Amino acid sequence: MHNSDTEYKFVEQLKANELYAEPREFVLSNELRPGIQALATSLDEGNFKKFQCALNKGANPNGRNDHTGFTVFEEVCKRSGSAQFISECLKNDADGQMQNDNGMFPIHFATSSRDPNNIRALLNNLMIDIDETYQNRTPLHMLFEKIDDSNWKNDFECIKVLLEKGADFNIPNAENRTPLGVFVISSKNWKTNSEFWRKEILEYCLKNARVDVDKSRNEELRKKIDEYFPDTEIPSYTMEINRDVLKSPLKPDRDAKFDVDVKLYKDKHKNDKRAWEQEMRELVKTAVKSGTLASVKKLVEDGSVPDSALELSALLGTCCSYGNCDILEYLLSKLGNTENDIEQINKQPLLSLAIKEMKISKNKGNCPFVQCVKCLLADKRIKVDTADSKGFSALHFAVKYKFDEVVDLLLEHSAYIGKQNMFKEMPICDISPETLETFLDSRLTTNEKRPEDDDYEIKIDFSGLVPPKSEQNSEPTITVNRSADEMLPIVYMSKSSDLKHLLKHPVISSFVLIKWQQLIRYFYFNFLICTLLFISLTWYVVGWSRPDAVDGYLKKLLFWTALICTTYMLVREILQMILYKMMYLKSMANWTEMALILTSAAFLLGFLKNEVISAVVILLSAVEFTVLVGTLPILSISTHMVMLKTVSKNFIKCIVLYCAILISFAMCFYTSFNVSTLENNQNKTNTNSSAKIDNSSKFNQFADIGTSLLKTLVMLTGEFGAADITFDSNSSRYLIFVLFIFFVPIVIFNLINGLAVSDIVAIKAEAELIGLSQKVDVIYQTYLFENALKTLDIIGYLSRNMLHIVKITPNTSNEIHSSVSSNNDDVEGSHKKKLPFRCCSLPSVYRMDGKILKYAKEILSKRNRKSKSMELRLTEIERGVQAILAHLK
Repeated sequence: MHNSDTEYKFVEQLKANELYAEPREFVLSNELRPGIQALATSLDEGNFKKFQCALNKGANPNGRNDHTGFTVFEEVCKRSGSAQFISECLKNDADGQMQNDNGMFPIHFATSSRDPNNIRALLNNLMIDIDETYQNRTPLHMLFEKIDDSNWKNDFECIKVLLEKGADFNIPNAENRTPLGVFVISSKNWKTNSEFWRKEILEYCLKNARVDVDKSRNEELRKKIDEYFPDTEIPSYTMEINRDVLKSPLKPDRDAKFDVDVKLYKDKHKNDKRAWEQEMRELVKTAVKSGTLASVKKLVEDGSVPDSALELSALLGTCCSYGNCDILEYLLSKLGNTENDIEQINKQPLLSLAIKEMKISKNKGNCPFVQCVKCLLADKRIKVDTADSKGFSALHFAVKYKFDEVVDLLLEHSAYIGKQNMFKEMPICDISPETLETFLDSRLTTNEKRPEDDDYEIKIDFSGLVPPKSEQNSEPTITVNRSADEMLPIVYMSKSSDLKHLLKHPVISSFVLIKWQQLIRYFYFNFLICTLLFISLTWYVVGWSRPDAVDGYLKKLLFWTALICTTYMLVREILQMILYKMMYLKSMANWTEMALILTSAAFLLGFLKNEVISAVVILLSAVEFTVLVGTLPILSISTHMVMLKTVSKNFIKCIVLYCAILISFAMCFYTSFNVSTLENNQNKTNTNSSAKIDNSSKFNQFADIGTSLLKTLVMLTGEFGAADITFDSNSSRYLIFVLFIFFVPIVIFNLINGLAVSDIVAIKAEAELIGLSQKVDVIYQTYLFENALKTLDIIGYLSRNMLHIVKITPNTSNEIHSSVSSNNDDVEGSHKKKLPFRCCSLPSVYRMDGKILKYAKEILSKRNRKSKSMELRLTEIERGVQAILAHLK
């Protein structure tokens, strides 16, 4: 009865989980976890009926268990006595050829169970390769390596099953030993240990399997059998040349043997070109993995591997994954500079493949993977920012694994710090401030002239901050967060407490200045429209409420001006809603703007024209104008706007925190001081029964709950109006009022004032950084809107992409010039060109800010002092060595 109830509940649970069924290829999805849990539970209980029921209900045997890291099918295969479960999994589309992250196949898990029935059940699937290798070991290798006196019977039965299914006894492992060779080497003392079963297994294998005892390791197997198992009959068998045989001599000292085997194998397949190409493709991969440069050259240069079978992009990736720098350099030399060659080189993220294989303890100059990275970076055809399928670039992995040396190398070769992966993460998020500052310092150089010369130049290299050209020139898509967004890393720096101070670095501040000069016309145009809307709308509302204040002609002018400006804002917001989608609704500023547009349009068009709407329109337009004025790139204005926002937010937080106290006092005042209570008391005492309380007295004497709350809030500011409050000689009322005065106006209100003062002091201390952060925000928003217009082809010519290098001449009015070069890499010899932007409101757009140049000169001067100090030390060391040599002579 218990079992049937359990089964019933189990079936009902599966029915409930049917809603989560998804296609089988999504084996890692959250929706498949209930089915995986059901399979795992039934497997642990050994309940085949539950297991079968779960599979019939759609549970996926290929689903991976998050806790163990194995699929259900792998767990079944490695569990002894699970032959019935294995067969049922195979019937339900279990993948017998699915490779684990560690490189193991189901056949290896079944072999590790040491259950011959498991192996037999698995190999009933004809698609399974019985000789799959794991760490260069076949299932036979795995059995013969672990066989001993305690498990030899089970292992012997497993060997028989594998032999029955056609397992190859002649495939060598990494040490070039066949499975039987491994077994014989470990059987040296079999007589001493009374392990007579070893001879039985050896004789069975020699009799029933075709074992070549002469091919591998210079007839080592024959010699060891004669030595350890004398009088054993060894049948004569010569193994044919196949791919596995060719793999065995892939060692640096076996080149001659490899040449002979390749020729024999080529002659064998001379009439089957397709089979030859397939075999050679696999062989060259093995040669690259083994790190034998001579074998790779042999296969490539003498035409053993046809060009159609030589997949160089995959081989380059293999070199990086195995750290074979010499082969990597050789294969790169086989490719030219054509577009097809460059595409083939960058088909895989080679730098990322090498960096992922590094170990922290080996992150030194002699690490083979570091050598691969240096080899790749030395090749100008390599694209440093090539990303993998998840969008991770080489710099992502270098900063993630804290490989400082590699991070420096990548930044030196202009790896983009703003590259976004699929999780919207950028490398700059994990770069340490010290590393980033060192990188930025290196972007400042000079033309080696004296600082006093007229032709002295300071060069600022924005490489690393500017997206690569492949991303800049790609077809734009209607999206806001694009990896090619030039401002993304700067915006992140402005929001990061660790990196914000770097906004004052001359490279970053000059970058922001140039971007501002490129986009300034759009900002001021929007500012002009909003200013006209504020003035015209406010004036028109005043003229509507007081007709005698505005004449008819001016009223019409104000109406049309306000309507045109409102229409402009409506079009702008609609475009933003289309482009930003859900992001648009996350901004409170956007809600305010939409409320302003809707109320203004309703008021102007006569749909809602009353005193309440007119007041709302004036207030919303004032808020919009104030916020926009706060974004002006003037230090004092932006700082004061930040003060206003910060103090307002903190005040609201405090009010919310202490609202319980304020509401409690308001309720106390309502119950003790309200008008009805006073009138009742007066009627009871028959004194002044005809006295009436006017409206002003009702406000001061808490006539209702709403009035009490409002009056209490007013009293928070210190406006008590105590003269109008009737205490009626009641001591409890005096006590309540005194407690209110102490806790609310004295304690809470002064606490809020103190917080506001501390916020203002902190903001003033960082006024320059706050001004830069505000400017970055304005540039970013304008930049996004400009790119949106460019994407939708609403206007043709917009601001240009950021230049990679600019030159400034400090001794000729701080003029800014662009560096134009034929190859876009070499800036030497490039001619100067003034930056192509001008604005009537900014007469000095061609000039760099003097404060930025001052910081740049300080960095360059500090670097020169360090280099001179180093030169002096080297000179002193050289003199000391010369003195020692002279003394020795």
